[in-house]
Amino acid sequence: MCVALLSSLLFAAAAGPASPVPVQIGDRETIVFYGDSITEQNLYTAYLETFLLSRFPKKDLAFFNLGWGGDTASGGNKRFARDVLPVHPSLVFVNFGMNDGGYKAYDEATFRNYMSAQGALADTIRAAGAREVLFTTSPVDDVLRKDHGVYNQTLSRLALGLGGLSAERGLPLIDLLQPMLEVQRRAKEKDPAFTMIPDTVHPDAVGHLVMAYAALRRIDAPRVVGEVVVDGETVSAPGATVGKDGGVEFDLTLPFLPFYVPKEARRALDLVPFEEELNRFRLQVKAGQGDGPLVLSVDGKTAGVFARDELARSVDLALLDDAPWAAAGRTLWEAAQLRWRKHFEAWRLMGLQKPASMMPSLASFEPLANAQRAYADELGRSLGALARPGTYHLALRPQGEVVVIRTLELSPTYPLVSFDTAQPPETNPAGVTWTTAPCVDGRIDLGAHYSGAYDVVAYARLVLQADRPTTLHLALGSDDGLAVFLRGRRVFAHDVLRGLKRGEDEVELPLVAGGNELLFKVTQAGGDFGLAVDARVRGLGKVEQIAPR
Repeated sequence: MCVALLSSLLFAAAAGPASPVPVQIGDRETIVFYGDSITEQNLYTAYLETFLLSRFPKKDLAFFNLGWGGDTASGGNKRFARDVLPVHPSLVFVNFGMNDGGYKAYDEATFRNYMSAQGALADTIRAAGAREVLFTTSPVDDVLRKDHGVYNQTLSRLALGLGGLSAERGLPLIDLLQPMLEVQRRAKEKDPAFTMIPDTVHPDAVGHLVMAYAALRRIDAPRVVGEVVVDGETVSAPGATVGKDGGVEFDLTLPFLPFYVPKEARRALDLVPFEEELNRFRLQVKAGQGDGPLVLSVDGKTAGVFARDELARSVDLALLDDAPWAAAGRTLWEAAQLRWRKHFEAWRLMGLQKPASMMPSLASFEPLANAQRAYADELGRSLGALARPGTYHLALRPQGEVVVIRTLELSPTYPLVSFDTAQPPETNPAGVTWTTAPCVDGRIDLGAHYSGAYDVVAYARLVLQADRPTTLHLALGSDDGLAVFLRGRRVFAHDVLRGLKRGEDEVELPLVAGGNELLFKVTQAGGDFGLAVDARVRGLGKVEQIAPR
């Protein structure tokens, strides 16, 4: 049995009193995460938020994290009118229990108080016209606490009580406690030093992703992003072209973005089958495409280089950090984190606590607080735009030979009027006096060649001979701006002020059989002046530098 399936079965077996009916997400929801400091950490909540935004790009979803460190179900009920009602929730995820148990052995009075408070909070949420989903709390690390499981036993009794409340009130219940205990137990069997709850109470990013996995398994949302299978000349993707210089190209339109897993949480992927069950987005190459490694490029940029046996097993496309969907997911994650911070400051710091350091008596304080609240709300309503998927052009080609560039022909310098101003090397290259200069390890110091040049533009050219139509990948760096021309047509442009960094830009060029002239335009607006070009064939073609005609 595979590890992912075994983990899934163990996780299901460990589930406690969770209700079997999946939680539904409506077309328009204002979702509140309500709890104690574990909720206030804004990790499992942020994972749920960005996952649901990604999965439902057409739904109108807004999220608010209203967790408060040290809080209990009783305290949550008391502050509900102040903190939750103003956002007009339609769905409230409630996660209280860690503090309610008193960090001690189970006693009946504590249990009755907890259940009474949870029942009262359920009444309050229902009276507000919102739906409620109950969470059992996460566990403590009883090995680090050295309490021999005493407090986890208390939390387990509270969880059973929530099971009864769930059945009595018809409330969905998502169990976090028992699945996390099972993951923790098995991980510690393998590595006694393992922990995902380093201070014994608050899970780290790994622990929170395990929590999110347990929760998302109970929420009705699409779980498969897509699967692409290449089998000889058959490709299960639209618009596929097979056999071009030993590779395959196709356009891929995604129904939604894959969930972006932050790097600090990825150790959790060894503990639970998150990717397999909830975020499946895979590429498999069964046969064909020759021997040797294959390069996957997306929209002309390298996303990964893979051995044939790795592709035969299938590659997880969701975890390719250099793919554009990962960049979009990372942007969504960062924007959601920013929105949470701005809302927290407006709600808690400026709205309620008003610390003396903020000088709340200033005339601008309240207008600023109102403006920040409005900004956070608008940012939250706009996050869905970042979650919209796109169509991407994928190419899977053999990793061809490195193209050695020994020399470049350099033009005179010209005044830097603007980045797009065409100079003689673009308009009349035959009338330009070119100077041959050595290119050492793909790099040329233009500052040394044009000593004292300032606020100028210069051009470098070379000719590459290809034995067949093939693709050339260029990894480029420049100080400052850079444009690339192929056979007289501009194919890349990046108007920027920067230092030279190899591989900062990428471009894939379609070479024709025979000669192909490349022209590089580099601007200099002060400081150093340079160009770096690393070239490699993507495919089976043979390419070499030849002298310009």
